[in-house]
Amino acid sequence: MPLIVKDYKWRQSDNFVIIQVPLHGVHQSKVDLFTSPVYIKASFEKFFFEAFLLRSVNTAESKCTKTASEIVFELAKNENIEWESLEVDLSKAERLKLKKGIIEEEHLRFQEECKKKSDNKSELKRVAVREQISLDSKIRNKIEEIKVEEKSKALGDVRAWERSVEKSAPRIVKGSKKLQKSTLVPLPRKIATVHVDFTHRQFPTPCRESHLAEEEEWLRKQAEVRRSVGFVSEDLRAEEKNPQWLNAKGQEFLKAGNYLGAISAFSFAIKLCSEYPDLYIGRSEAHFYKENYFKCAQDCSSAVELLRPAVPSNLEQRVTCLTRKGLALRKMGFLRECINELEFALKLKPENQEVRDVLVDIKTELANQEENDEKNSNQLQTC
Repeated sequence: MPLIVKDYKWRQSDNFVIIQVPLHGVHQSKVDLFTSPVYIKASFEKFFFEAFLLRSVNTAESKCTKTASEIVFELAKNENIEWESLEVDLSKAERLKLKKGIIEEEHLRFQEECKKKSDNKSELKRVAVREQISLDSKIRNKIEEIKVEEKSKALGDVRAWERSVEKSAPRIVKGSKKLQKSTLVPLPRKIATVHVDFTHRQFPTPCRESHLAEEEEWLRKQAEVRRSVGFVSEDLRAEEKNPQWLNAKGQEFLKAGNYLGAISAFSFAIKLCSEYPDLYIGRSEAHFYKENYFKCAQDCSSAVELLRPAVPSNLEQRVTCLTRKGLALRKMGFLRECINELEFALKLKPENQEVRDVLVDIKTELANQEENDEKNSNQLQTC
């Protein structure tokens, strides 16, 4: 559950509205911003700030500055009117409806801009290709002209030599037979480039018509399995690709006992935002219930790495990760490593009686195991 930032400050001038949002110790590189003419949003780790502006602003002339301690929005007014308040007075339902409409509108605008840039880039490529073709044609024509000129020179010299030879050649008494004219040899074909585009294929082997039906059946089954246990990117709406939404969905799957669905939701969210520790914590819990203890320990380690710097606000999360990693190591048989993790968790939170009881049980289990190993070793030496 994100913490809503309410200790922001704002002021205004004739042309600008300035909003200062504190970062609460979060690094400025972890800030995610969203702006529109009537709505602004900033999310960083577990903190969340949004404002439904009283009047629209000019986003082209506005700017946002991130410092080490705060985010500063400098919003350019469309009208030089004094604002009575920063936000418009709306109910919760109206805010959600307005927010959804604004996000969809901004997504459409962004897609149109991307398409326009792509079209401009394609047009520039086509112009460059046409210019290159024109340049190549000019070069080829120039070369042909030089060849024709050189050929004309050479033929002129040969004809002059033939005329001089004809004058001094002896007269032929016997007539020669009529010679058959040689057929004209066609000129060599012009050089051209053939562009080939390969059809996208899921399998590494060449396509064969005899195996086409089996391959299509396999791909269809794989798609159904992915949809049944998790999320497919093509099936999701734009707002459903939000890591926070996916985190909430994964938590719902955990409560319902759908651990494969939870793993899929958290994994897809991690692809979108790999520095969100809550996703690794949730996926480690799902792996633990599915007895994937090695992956559970990996996710706990990743979450602990992201929960830095160590502050009181993330103490509970660090204790949870260390405890769960210790229990996963116990399930895999690494009792000494398990004891180290639980002792460190107990050091962070000494009043946790549940962890203390589990630690006592594991130490007893390790002592019994070492005693049995020593007995077996003595018996082998005696034999």
